[in-house]
Amino acid sequence: MENRVAYNTANGAKPRFDNGGSEFGLMHRDLGPGFLMFDVDRMSAIVEIELELRRENEGFVEFRRNQNGIQFVAMFEIKHKRTPYSEDVLNPSNTNSMARLEMARRLGARLFIVFATDGQPPFDFYEIDTTTGEHRFAGKLNYSKSNRSDTCKEFWQTVLKVERYVS
Repeated sequence: MENRVAYNTANGAKPRFDNGGSEFGLMHRDLGPGFLMFDVDRMSAIVEIELELRRENEGFVEFRRNQNGIQFVAMFEIKHKRTPYSEDVLNPSNTNSMARLEMARRLGARLFIVFATDGQPPFDFYEIDTTTGEHRFAGKLNYSKSNRSDTCKEFWQTVLKVERYVS
């Protein structure tokens, strides 16, 4: 298992203290406080232990806290790399796709499938229409260590249009 140093966020986001995390999760911290997200696979590690240890696929749910409680904003399924097998996640008649879609509907969240490049950027984002189940290419996020924070914030705001605050 890769030994990572905890990513220290100067922007006020809570850092990881277990020296773990994927590049996508670490990148998401660059959005700063208020962009709350939890790792679905870590919640189900007992069932998905092999999957989590290999870090091939991860699921994240982004949410916001407001005065009335919690609002779920988006779900992200991250594929370690794009292969013909992993592309099946975009097939709306696939049973797992149907379950993922229903989860997003029940949470009232947008749904994204993200293909990484061997777990690293660039990340190709596909948004799944939660009404029809059809997908569309939403954009490509690529960055270097020196511009990760600014590039990530710009992508979330202008390409994904996932806002920091909800009403």
